[in-house]
Amino acid sequence: ADLGEFGRTDCLRPHGLRDERSSPVTLDSIYFYKYLQERSLQIYPVEVWGGLCLGRLLVFLSLTAQTPWEVFCKNIAQERYGRVFKSHLFGSPTIVSCDHELNMVVLQNEEKLFKVSYPKAMHGILGKFSLLIVSGDVHKKLRNIGVSFITSSKSNPEFLDCVEKMTISMMNSWKNCKEIGFYKEVKKFTLNLMVKHLLSIEPEEPLAFKILEDFLTYMKGFVSLPVYLPGTPYASAVKARARLSATVREIIKERRKEQLGLVKGDFLDAILSKENLSDEKTVSIVLDMLLAGYETTATLMALIVYFLPLYPNVLEHLKQEHNAIRKNKENGESLNWEDYQKMEFTCNVIYESLRCGNVVKFVHRVALQDVKFKGYFIPSGWKILPVLTAVHFDPSLHENPMEFNPWRWT
Repeated sequence: ADLGEFGRTDCLRPHGLRDERSSPVTLDSIYFYKYLQERSLQIYPVEVWGGLCLGRLLVFLSLTAQTPWEVFCKNIAQERYGRVFKSHLFGSPTIVSCDHELNMVVLQNEEKLFKVSYPKAMHGILGKFSLLIVSGDVHKKLRNIGVSFITSSKSNPEFLDCVEKMTISMMNSWKNCKEIGFYKEVKKFTLNLMVKHLLSIEPEEPLAFKILEDFLTYMKGFVSLPVYLPGTPYASAVKARARLSATVREIIKERRKEQLGLVKGDFLDAILSKENLSDEKTVSIVLDMLLAGYETTATLMALIVYFLPLYPNVLEHLKQEHNAIRKNKENGESLNWEDYQKMEFTCNVIYESLRCGNVVKFVHRVALQDVKFKGYFIPSGWKILPVLTAVHFDPSLHENPMEFNPWRWT
């Protein structure tokens, strides 16, 4: 099939950050894609399409995985099918939204008009009490626990000191290295940091290596086809999560046995001492925190390192801001939370890297009732995928959206 601009490699998206997420394009999906080229946006019900449902999903996953997102949004979402179109994805009739206003309505009406609705196959990996699955009061309580810990930790001098020491240690390990796999390195760095502050496990401990190994297996299955057969990434991920759960349960058991609560001062302490949660919910939120702090943070760090060499003026301005703050510190004095709050341009670089890199491309929601908005009708029970990337590359919202420009956030 002639994919036209889909073969471009000179677009903004950093292709070097890809991993094993790409899905194969089958003959079924190629046929479906060619059919879409000849048809309008209107996609017929699944009963008419029959066996092409799998091809339809594979097209969507393949295009979103392999196509630069700004091309996907421009060619598919805006010029060919419109900002909002319907399909049948992930086993459900689905609305795909690249419209900023509709996306805001969906995200701002959580538990009112819409709720989280990730594919059922993910439940086996995430667990039934994951924040990505639960809703209502349970979701609210678990989310508040996580947010509260993050809010209190980010300005904690001990946490900042730990981040600095682990960063220096990581960079020292690169000495005499001819080549550095930065993305791989920061994945290990972020997971070690999270494990230490969630469970007080030092990076050099054998248990930390065990958690890292299981978590890497877990993440590979998280983005794989949900086929539970021996040896498949999905099946391995389900087993890896079971091992991770057992590890956390054992830590909980030991702390209760030795009455170590309120001694280590980590996330697990905070839960065991203040929250009346079952062990299953405690394990789930610990794993959720590992998941949230691992993939997205590591990807963001890699994106920043990708973009800065391409834009020397941005890198130079960033250095000037950091040097100005450093001049006001004594020799060897560490940075504190107030110093980080002064890094306004640094924050702008982070925001722009998130916009251009699109760490989270779309989210899964389902309509709780019939919803009408701007002439669109979303039936109750239909899945809706707000495509966040479409907003990031919308020229009506961002001037010259293809340009990496941190100054747009000032």
